[in-house]
Amino acid sequence: MSPLTLASLFVTVEIVKYYHAFLINSDLDIYYAETDTPAVCRTSSLVEELGQIEYIFSDKTGTLTCNMMEFKQCSIAGICYADEVPEDRRATVQDGVEVGIHDFARLAENLKNHPSREIMHHFLTLLSTCHTVIPERKEDKPDEIKYQAASPDEGALVEGAVQLGYRFVARKPRSVAIVVAGQQYEYEMLNICEFNSTRKRMSTILRCPDGKIRIYCKGADTVIMERLHEDNPMMEVTLQHLEDYATEGLRTLCLAMREIPDEEYREWSAIYNKAATTINNRGDELDKAAELIEKDFYLLGATAIEDRLQDGVPDTIHTLQTAGIKVW
Repeated sequence: MSPLTLASLFVTVEIVKYYHAFLINSDLDIYYAETDTPAVCRTSSLVEELGQIEYIFSDKTGTLTCNMMEFKQCSIAGICYADEVPEDRRATVQDGVEVGIHDFARLAENLKNHPSREIMHHFLTLLSTCHTVIPERKEDKPDEIKYQAASPDEGALVEGAVQLGYRFVARKPRSVAIVVAGQQYEYEMLNICEFNSTRKRMSTILRCPDGKIRIYCKGADTVIMERLHEDNPMMEVTLQHLEDYATEGLRTLCLAMREIPDEEYREWSAIYNKAATTINNRGDELDKAAELIEKDFYLLGATAIEDRLQDGVPDTIHTLQTAGIKVW
């Protein structure tokens, strides 16, 4: 092949590649109308580079999902509640045992006279107090509260508590306030054992309006279950509910609590304060201190949050697999 022919072939290939880039930019199938965003091909060799892809590694939250959490279901004292209940899964009584899912309206009724109402109260109190959310009010609309949360999960749990009648209204340096049935209650914030990827849980220690000190803890089922007291009759049924939630693709958390005697808290507080003032390995020392108080929990229940898949995700994954690309 002569040098002239080779040069002309090179130019022809470059023109074809440039035209491919133009086709990508003009492709209506990858145009996002909501934000008027077309595809942008920034290199003429994109097509041949795409042809070499064999594996795609993707996370889930914010990539495959919308990263907009919504409180969907919860299990309290072994009873399952949901915002919307499918007709075939509505609660019924079989052999004297209540099975199925109740709606949130039934939860509001059970809060008044059900044997589990005290557990339900602690469950909803935990959702509305065990967090780092900041409530913001608009000057022109003081009754409306917008919750600023470090993570969408926390915001969804607080919004869920509001939906169920426990409204978080104020955060002060040493207390949080919630409104229940039109009455405001203030909880003194004694300590916060913050969430991290190692602990996989968060705890708040509060002096409640009745004067008792309680620790409320929420976290992954694995770390909560291993810190429960031996006497937890609802553990098995809650685990079954967690499995059902996971099967539906929902994000789950376990919720637990216990009362702390004043003497135990004073002893532990001295250990925690010493860890908090440590210069070296402060984080590790705080985690060790938290381990001492996060024990013998009573299981309150579990939450299930939906993070909806973005439009077209199943079809996209199917198309990639049809093209021989493996998706992890």
